[in-house]
Amino acid sequence: MSEPAVVRHYRAGMSVEALASSWARGEQAPDGAVVVLDNEISGRLRGGEPWTVGGTDGLMFAMVSRPDINPLQESLLWLPASLAAADALVAVTETDHAVLWPDRVINRQEEARRCAVNVSVQLGPGRVEHAIFAVRLDLRRLPEEALDQGALQQPAFVSTYVESARRYVELLSSDPDELLAEYAGRCAQMSERVRVKLLPRGEARGRVAGIDRDGFLVLESPTGMLERIAPASLHSIEKVLANP
Repeated sequence: MSEPAVVRHYRAGMSVEALASSWARGEQAPDGAVVVLDNEISGRLRGGEPWTVGGTDGLMFAMVSRPDINPLQESLLWLPASLAAADALVAVTETDHAVLWPDRVINRQEEARRCAVNVSVQLGPGRVEHAIFAVRLDLRRLPEEALDQGALQQPAFVSTYVESARRYVELLSSDPDELLAEYAGRCAQMSERVRVKLLPRGEARGRVAGIDRDGFLVLESPTGMLERIAPASLHSIEKVLANP
């Protein structure tokens, strides 16, 4: 059994990433340390998308991770960050949840996007100094019964997340192929045809063939050509509906 997370709770702040990163850099926050923030002044999702949910409508927190991995594997950190969020939502709602590469968690039956994660990495000489896993949950998208019955206990949700995230990060360090297999089995986009908008411009289309050992999305064209998409290059991704 892992040690309980060290938690700091703030009523307001710029963002959970900023508070957690400052704690990690300035005070050497331990692996698994968590910042919970009730209201974000400048909360942002991956790619800078604004986050406007706060107060009793949202749950925002960030975890400090100190992974023992090669810096070239940093893009793989999106996998444990999102899988852990899916685990926590399964525990809260008792319904199946899937991940959407690289940063969303959905209810499989409703395809409702209930949770977003964000990953920021601080690199050092030949190593990852720390990573910040930020989680933002819109409570208004959860089933009413989960809220009415008090199933969403903030400490329990955060604790479940931290325990799962630590386990997945350890798996990334010891057996990345097993982590990739776990992710593939829970990613709703696998084998789907998608359109990817890229940064700063451009797009790619193809069938999702998998996530590679660098954490990149692999698209397969109708001619069999493979294209790799890095999380940092992604603007958005959407499913392409089959022709009637």
